[in-house]
Amino acid sequence: MGHTAATFSTEQGLFELKVAEAEQAGEMLSLLKEAAEVMEQQGRKQWSPSLFSLDFMEQYLAEREVFILWHEDMAVGMFTLQYEDPAYWGERDDSAYGYLHRLTVRASYRGLELGKKMISFAESFLLSKGKQGFRLDCVSHLPTLNQFYQRQGFKFVAEQDMGGRFVNLYEKSFIS
Repeated sequence: MGHTAATFSTEQGLFELKVAEAEQAGEMLSLLKEAAEVMEQQGRKQWSPSLFSLDFMEQYLAEREVFILWHEDMAVGMFTLQYEDPAYWGERDDSAYGYLHRLTVRASYRGLELGKKMISFAESFLLSKGKQGFRLDCVSHLPTLNQFYQRQGFKFVAEQDMGGRFVNLYEKSFIS
């Protein structure tokens, strides 16, 4: 197992956030596919299960920093960080920022503020790397998800057309 990056305590017990390792691609795939299936069941057009494959997970592990949240021996959440994102940010892309992707918490663990805790950890992690801020994109048609990120202090930057799929770009500056 990767080294422990952070520990969170909730009424459900202890959660450990760890750096993902190559042999955990299967756990990552299972988390993202399950999240996508729940989204489809709820009629939220966001991720599709067919989007994710083991090859894709291996690409994430090679190109990004991946963190998995564990509860006992079960992967219950994850997110990835990268240091450029020209696909979404275009000309605004800036390596002075960290870019969040694939933040997810297993459906049975929602409501424990684990997403908020993982974002907070990611901020501290990026600060420790000397980044000046934190960025993410969020599909524009899900108001509750957009509000979640706004409550975490992210400010709307622009709406981006990803070929008929619209996303809102958000950022949070560490330097006031």
